[in-house]
Amino acid sequence: MSSLPPESDFDLEALLAPAVAVLGPPTSLSPLPYDLNAGVPDRPSLPWQALAEAARVALEANAGDALTYGGVAGYEPLRAWIAERQAAETGLPITSAQITLTSGSAQAIDTIAATFLGPGDQVVTGAPTYPGAIRAFKARGASILDVPQDDDGLRTDVLESLLRAERSAGRRVKLVYVVATYDNPSGATLTLERRQHLARLSREHGVLIVEDDAYAGIDLDGPPPTSLYEITGGQGILRVGTFSKTIASGLRVGWVVSEPRIVQRLNYMRFDNGASPFVQHTVLAYLRSGAYDTHVTRLCDLYRERRDASAAAIVEFCEPYVTFKRPAGGFFHWLHLRPGLDAQAVFEAGQRHGVAVTPGPSYYPNGGGHEHIRLVYSALPPQELRAGIQQLGAALEEVAGSPRPK
Repeated sequence: MSSLPPESDFDLEALLAPAVAVLGPPTSLSPLPYDLNAGVPDRPSLPWQALAEAARVALEANAGDALTYGGVAGYEPLRAWIAERQAAETGLPITSAQITLTSGSAQAIDTIAATFLGPGDQVVTGAPTYPGAIRAFKARGASILDVPQDDDGLRTDVLESLLRAERSAGRRVKLVYVVATYDNPSGATLTLERRQHLARLSREHGVLIVEDDAYAGIDLDGPPPTSLYEITGGQGILRVGTFSKTIASGLRVGWVVSEPRIVQRLNYMRFDNGASPFVQHTVLAYLRSGAYDTHVTRLCDLYRERRDASAAAIVEFCEPYVTFKRPAGGFFHWLHLRPGLDAQAVFEAGQRHGVAVTPGPSYYPNGGGHEHIRLVYSALPPQELRAGIQQLGAALEEVAGSPRPK
């Protein structure tokens, strides 16, 4: 049996696209005993039996359609189901023509970037923001202008000054990207007043809003403020959604809802012949079974318990090294390190103590974040969260060089 051939002597680095050199690494799972790094759903709660039954129902109903190409827009009955839910939430007349299905929200963001951004174009994000969006925008050669976030989300007063300055300089901002509800990584929820302000700024400056709603439904303290999509009346906005957090991330079923003319352009820029029809048929069969809303309610109970248990453990084991604000939903605690502590040093110490967290600089497109770390509470049960956060406390004590006061 022949061995693998040796690597060629091609200068691989010289052949790579320019974007490769400027992108941060993709996120990944950690092999450490306590993974508080990966923002993934709870594995035991994944509804695999219901999905297996839904797959059987979908195949028996129409195996031919489920197992062949389905077109770039995706399975129309699933788009109609999503449109109906969005219409019920927003009170706006939304149809399947305003929905395109994607392979998760990550592909949705990349498709938006491919459709609207080229080298030198300008896009605004928060600082911090979702690193997958940073990668997608930089891969298209765009310049990212960042606006600080606080406990109430994107600072729209700073955004207003930025947009005015760019317009005065003859430069156009094309997109404003925001995770308005349960932000990744900060957990912040944009206030209603700031949402309304952002909508006004979008109209005034002709800037499209990308509302990444990946954590929709993970409401731990009641419903969030009115969506940006509803506030804008569905004009000048692309709302990104996914079933990754409420059903299963492995399904890779996401979508964009927007004006039909925008959806048509998004579909034109797709080169994948559409996401998996089989999975889309299966998801619709699961949704039609009536199990979805009950499942999401159970998830909210589970994640609320984990959020509260992890928050209590942070107070017990990590104060006075960190401060934080408990999020109203989603998967994340955003920890602010006390002066003198560095996120990278805490990350490295955490690894020595068997706990993985994510250092803040990963979430800043133009540098910064050394005083923050992100901690995920979704993936582990309360006892393991407590044990992992206890180890994080030991890592913080190590970096601080002084024992935590008893």
